[in-house]
Amino acid sequence: MHVLDLIRPSSSRDALSDSPLGVVMKGALAGFAGTLALSVAVKGAQLLQSFSGENSEQDSEEQEAWTGIGAGQALAGGQVQAPFLDQSTEIFVQKVATGLFGASLSGGARRTAGMATHFLYGSFWGAVYGLIQSSLRLPPASHGLLYGLIVWLIGPATLVPAMHIMPPPQKQGVRKLLMVVGFHVAYGLGLGLTFDAFTQQERRG
Repeated sequence: MHVLDLIRPSSSRDALSDSPLGVVMKGALAGFAGTLALSVAVKGAQLLQSFSGENSEQDSEEQEAWTGIGAGQALAGGQVQAPFLDQSTEIFVQKVATGLFGASLSGGARRTAGMATHFLYGSFWGAVYGLIQSSLRLPPASHGLLYGLIVWLIGPATLVPAMHIMPPPQKQGVRKLLMVVGFHVAYGLGLGLTFDAFTQQERRG
C-alpha cells in the first residue's frame, strides 16, 4: 500500500495525488528519504575516515574535544564549528533556544532537537522540490542532483555561515568542501529518485 493511502480516503486519492497538497506531501516524504540518504553518506564518510586513518590531527582533536555547545558559546556570537556536518544542527538549536528562551539544552535534548530539525529541514526542501518537479517534470536524477547543489548553495554555502555555525566555503578546505557538497548531492539524488518512485507508483495504480 502506498504510504499516502494511509492518510486519505480512497474516494479522493486520485484528486489529492495531483493537487498541490498531494504534491507537497509526496515531496516532503521524498525529502525525508533524501535526508536519510545524506545522513547515511555522512556516517559512511566518518567510518571510512576512521578506518583508513585519513582524519587529520586537527580533525581528530576537534572530534575528541566536541561536547556540544552551551548557552554561553551561543550568546558569544562567534564562530562555533562542529567537527562534522551532522552535528551542526545541534549548534543551530542551541542558538535558537538561547536567543529566544535564554535556555541551555542538555546534550540529549540538543541531539534530539538537532536530529528533528535536520529531517524537518530536508522535508521542507523536499516539499518545494515536489511543487517544482510536478510543474517542470524534469529528468529526476539530473534534477535531483542540481537541486541538491542548490540546497547546498542556499544553506551550507550562505545561510549557515551567516549564522556562524560553519565557515564559508572558501575557508573550509578543499576536502571538507567536497564532502559537504557530495552529501548534498546524495540528498538531491535520494529526493529526486524517491519522488519519481512515488509518482510512477501512482501512475501504475
